[in-house]
Amino acid sequence: MGIFSLFSSDKPAPDELVLIQLKKAGSDLSKPHHIEFFLYLPTEAAAETAASKLRAESFQATVKPPLKGAGWLCFATKTMIPELVELQRIRRDFNRLTRELGGNYDGWGTPVEK
Repeated sequence: MGIFSLFSSDKPAPDELVLIQLKKAGSDLSKPHHIEFFLYLPTEAAAETAASKLRAESFQATVKPPLKGAGWLCFATKTMIPELVELQRIRRDFNRLTRELGGNYDGWGTPVEK
């Protein structure tokens, strides 16, 4: 259990859970990972606005059409060392951005990096 788990419930937070699973799968968390982030917005214009803001923050970002009512996808990527504090900051920022644009942030994922 990580230190951040001590301050909330008995379950680790979403970002911590992903890091735990990556480590269990053999990922070297000290190495940069190609991380994918998923932001869903109600319109193409909102998704393009989000993508533009993310590009200004050094993310790669593309907009993809909706799949079965999921909303427009703003698909962002960034190569970085997956540090819990930074991923939690990104989650807060992406949650705020998607709320402002009427959408939601659906988390992140990355392949195992040996």
